[in-house]
Amino acid sequence: MIELFENKSGGDDQQILLEAIWNDESPEINKAGFNKQGLDIYRRNLLANAQRALSISFPTVFELLGSSISKNITYQFLRLSPPSQGDWSQWGKGFSHFISTIEEGYRYPYLADCAAVDWHVHCALHGIDQSLDQSSLQTLVNSEPEHIEIVFNQNVKLLKTHYPLTEIFQAHHHDDELHREVAMIKAQKLLAKESIEQMVMIYRPEFKPEVSTLTASEGAFMLCLMAGNSLEQALNTVKSDRSFSFEQWLLTAIERNLINYFKEK
Repeated sequence: MIELFENKSGGDDQQILLEAIWNDESPEINKAGFNKQGLDIYRRNLLANAQRALSISFPTVFELLGSSISKNITYQFLRLSPPSQGDWSQWGKGFSHFISTIEEGYRYPYLADCAAVDWHVHCALHGIDQSLDQSSLQTLVNSEPEHIEIVFNQNVKLLKTHYPLTEIFQAHHHDDELHREVAMIKAQKLLAKESIEQMVMIYRPEFKPEVSTLTASEGAFMLCLMAGNSLEQALNTVKSDRSFSFEQWLLTAIERNLINYFKEK
C-alpha cells in the first residue's frame, strides 16, 4: 500500500500549504513560514508518488501515453483533484472524466473509456470477496420469474462504449503474448472503423479481475436486472433474441462469479 502524506493541520493551514506547493509566488509562503527549497522537494516527491499511484491504478492509460505526457497529465490532475485520504490507492475516481476534458482525451477519445475500465478493474481487485449464496438458488425453484430478483456481485460493472475496450485492455494485460498481439491487431482494426458499440463487463471470478465483451442481449438483460427489475422483466428485454438462453447465461454467470444471491421481490 502506498502511503500518502497526511497533513494534520487545520483546514485553513492545509489550504495554505496546497497553495504554497503549487504557487511559488504565493504571498502565503513567507507569511506561513514555509521554506521554498523544502516545498520544492516536497512538490517533486508528491508528483512522483502521484504518478506512481496513477500508473498502478490506470496501467492501460499510462502504457498508451508517453512518460512526459503522463507526467504532465498527473500534474494537472493532482492540482485539480488532490487526494483527500491517506491511501494513494483510493485516489483517481474522477480520472476518467478528467481525461475526457483535456487535449489528449480529444485527440484519443478512447482514452477516457480506457481509464474507466482501468478504474473498475482496480476497484474490483481491491473489492470485497463475494461468492454465490448457494442456498438462494432455491428461489429459482420456489418462485415465479416475476417475483425473482438477482443481486450481483459488487465487483461486477458494465460499461457502454464506442471503442474496442476489451481488445485494448487484453492487448496490454493478457498473460499470453500471442493473445496480446492478436488483440492489438483486432483493436487497431476496430478503431479504424467510424463507429462500433460494445458493452464491456468487468468482473472478478476469483482473485484477478477480468474484462470481456457482452452481446447486445446479454448487456440489456444484465442492465435490466441491475436496475432492480424482476427476472421476468429482464427476460422480456431479450424475448426477440432466439439465440439468448437464460439457462446458458445462468451457468456462465455462476462460473464467472457474477451473482451474489437470488431473492424474492
